[in-house]
Amino acid sequence: PLRLTMLGLGAMEDEVSQEAEPFLDTEAFPHFAALLAASGDYARCSGCRFRKASFSDLPEGNEPLEGRVAAKVKAAPLIKEFLEKVERHTDDALSEELNKAFNILWAESMRSSMAARCQQLELWPPCPPPPGIDDLDTDYAKDTTCLLAMAQRLYNQDRLRKESHTRRLSTASFLADFAFEAGLPTPPFFGCRDPAMEKFEALADDYELKSNVAARPASGLVVAVESDRRCWLLPDRHVLEGATPFAGQLLHLSH
Repeated sequence: PLRLTMLGLGAMEDEVSQEAEPFLDTEAFPHFAALLAASGDYARCSGCRFRKASFSDLPEGNEPLEGRVAAKVKAAPLIKEFLEKVERHTDDALSEELNKAFNILWAESMRSSMAARCQQLELWPPCPPPPGIDDLDTDYAKDTTCLLAMAQRLYNQDRLRKESHTRRLSTASFLADFAFEAGLPTPPFFGCRDPAMEKFEALADDYELKSNVAARPASGLVVAVESDRRCWLLPDRHVLEGATPFAGQLLHLSH
């Protein structure tokens, strides 16, 4: 599954906290709000992963429960209710919000991939910075004719990201897992690239080629460029534990 570390979210704590604010973003996905509120403790324990099989063979009775088991029991009734709704396609609003979750992950995969390429090319940030771009300018698709401008705006966006954005990404990842476990296919657009990214790739390839030529030593031997580190395949939600971001693995999301 798409690991949160691939999106720059880091590892989630494996313990239940008593914070007042819901762990998952209920406001961004209001039609899933009841499910997300009930599943917050479970999502915290699981690292914002969802597995249908985790809710089989839960203990019954009134015995006191703790930690992960208590979190599962708390979430189980609404997990069952929402799985049935999603599996039966009975609620268009839920379908729209699942599509929104995939859109968020798709956009983040593009941004993360471009950011990684900028770091490889030592443009994180560009030095000196391109003229005419202030610290609050984050729309990297505004000018797709200049690699340095795109790199600077990507860097600005990364620097200004707030905790609420990370929380939304975590929730989108949870819902994408939920959709997969309910048997829904991945939206077709998730296998496509943003036109801005296509232009970014071309600019980055040209920049890398020129940098490589500029680094040619007097002997005529070309300095090796570690181009094998980059890969433009979308990160998949079902990459195995321990996989590095954009390692070139292409695993299908749909059944």
